[in-house]
Amino acid sequence: MSTPFLPGCPWYDLNSKYPPNISWCEEKICSYFVTPFNTWTNLAYLLVAFLIWRKAKNSQSNVLRFFSAAAIWVGTSSFVFHMSLNSFTQVFDYFGMYVFLTLMLMSNLSRMGKWGSGSNGKQQFWLATFALTLITYGSTLVHFPIQLYVVVLIIAIMRTELIQKVESRKYFWMSVAALLVAAVISALDLTRVLCWPENHWFQGHGMWHIINSASLYFGFLHASQFEKQFLAIDQK
Repeated sequence: MSTPFLPGCPWYDLNSKYPPNISWCEEKICSYFVTPFNTWTNLAYLLVAFLIWRKAKNSQSNVLRFFSAAAIWVGTSSFVFHMSLNSFTQVFDYFGMYVFLTLMLMSNLSRMGKWGSGSNGKQQFWLATFALTLITYGSTLVHFPIQLYVVVLIIAIMRTELIQKVESRKYFWMSVAALLVAAVISALDLTRVLCWPENHWFQGHGMWHIINSASLYFGFLHASQFEKQFLAIDQK
């Protein structure tokens, strides 16, 4: 039987004073890993980061090689958030998501000639990522639903992808399918339709991490077909 999450437990003070704006099904326990399953399932992102690194390590494109680091950011920031559950680490979680989502959007805009190249492109990338994170932090102070920022970014990524002609979108649609499946399972967790709080071996939001990591991998495979375009942008 798990020890209740009460005063004196790790992270309790931060969680009680600065709670995140969302509550997943898994019960909080008195541990350094407040929600174990939702924490450890983030290792799936690190596995995907390794698989991306294996495929991209010989690429001359900085954009493609950075997909591995971006996946590490996603997994690490989400791991820290779910182990601690407070609004500060939730913003850090969003920073990790913004690294990957901004990379995807940047990749699409670069193919359209609407993103800076070389060092200018890198500066724009980090400025956009940090700006989104600061906006997210400010939004938590006024209780604005920060989840909407991720939805808007995903819509922007899909729009900038679909208005362009490409040889194949097989992996793109596989990425979208995995994302949708993961989102449905996570939503069922959030609404308590799929919910067993005391089960630390299966949780809907933890499954989001695992399935969504596959979405990231398919997104990278889709981007890989544009290596020559990214290489030309890198060298400008």
